[in-house]
Amino acid sequence: MPIRIRTLTTAAILAVASLATVTACSSSGGSDASGDSTPTPMSASSPGGATGTVGQNTSGSNDVKVDTCSVDATTRMPSAALTVTNHGTDTATYLVQLEFVDSGGTRLAEGPAIVHSLGAGQQAKETAGGTAQVTTDFTCKLTKVQRLAGM
Repeated sequence: MPIRIRTLTTAAILAVASLATVTACSSSGGSDASGDSTPTPMSASSPGGATGTVGQNTSGSNDVKVDTCSVDATTRMPSAALTVTNHGTDTATYLVQLEFVDSGGTRLAEGPAIVHSLGAGQQAKETAGGTAQVTTDFTCKLTKVQRLAGM
């Protein structure tokens, strides 16, 4: 019988890797700092007229900031540019989850990001890309940040 090989998307691989890391490290007690970010309008738009806005940080972490929220004019896939700052005293890995939501609060897409082994006091730039096309105005909402110390 022939063996069938299936190709996984990058988002699927990240999701599985995130879940495996969270499961393996959940007893290490990742920590969050509290804080919110103020919504800032962005000017990116797609052929369908969709515009992205940076939304409120509901993750409880001051270590991750959404810099921009935009949509690709060709693919209509949303993305968020992030800055991750390790305010801790040890190296940490960050698992970040964003939602791209419409004005009614309906999730249109989601996007994970992982920043590996960020040293104390260091910053990293990362992008979280959405998993579905959007054709309406949306907000990038940072929903969860898990900081895994010592990784």
